[in-house]
Amino acid sequence: MKKISIFEKSLLLAFFVFFTSCSSAPKRSMQISTIYSTSSEMIESANSCILSGDYDKAELFLSSAETQAISIDNYDLLTSVCLTRCSLALSYNPQKIDVAKAQINKAEVYCKNCSNPQKQQGIIALNKVRLELASENQNYSQLHDLLQENQKSIKGDAFYEAQYLSVHGDIYKLEQKYQDADKYYSDAAKSFTDNRYLSEIGICWYKAAQARSLNGKKENALEAMENAIFYDRAAENSMALGTDYYAVGLILLKGNPTQTEITRANEAFNHSAQIFDAINQTELAQKSKEAIRE
Repeated sequence: MKKISIFEKSLLLAFFVFFTSCSSAPKRSMQISTIYSTSSEMIESANSCILSGDYDKAELFLSSAETQAISIDNYDLLTSVCLTRCSLALSYNPQKIDVAKAQINKAEVYCKNCSNPQKQQGIIALNKVRLELASENQNYSQLHDLLQENQKSIKGDAFYEAQYLSVHGDIYKLEQKYQDADKYYSDAAKSFTDNRYLSEIGICWYKAAQARSLNGKKENALEAMENAIFYDRAAENSMALGTDYYAVGLILLKGNPTQTEITRANEAFNHSAQIFDAINQTELAQKSKEAIRE
């Protein structure tokens, strides 16, 4: 048998190293996501603006996000834009019911071409329930059922699982089942906290405080408001903080308040007015000042 020379061995080794290195080299990506990422960030920013009460800025972000989504023909993004616009419409006072309904209809059309239509339908169902509540639909059992029917479709998505809990709480509060409402709001707050969705935590504690106050549990309501203030402060949500302190004042004045409670309430109303003044919300600041008891 012919022996392999040192030169031949070196040549074979070189070929082996070359082909091995080629086969193990990372493959070139077949997906560019620069515009997708930018559009997603704009939708997130719009959601943050909605929570902080900056609705004009939220609309600017959504318009830019929609334009970018159209430019890359991405139906997941277009659906998200519509549903965020629905949330925006329901955040106004008074709520823009017709606008919210139109955005849900658009989302259902876009949803057919989404990468995960079933999950998007679950998110649409969540917004449908919010719309029905805003429209004063009092068939609460039917609304609970609609959530339960679609809950599996968002399983594994911590954000929307917590949103489902919160909306169940909204229904229970309207049913005057305040203890159930408190439980669902508290569970939602815990889920948002565990998964570090900072902007959502304060509003869940605020809603829990409402449920506790309506249930006649003043001290428990104030404890929930302390949590709301803590997380809204962490989120630098000025609008929410002004509202939080106003709510603290209202809770303290419930029933037959003591002089100590009246003093604390006046301090809360005054602090609320200071925050609203700092962000140029003069009407809300005036409302807080007018609540102060002489």
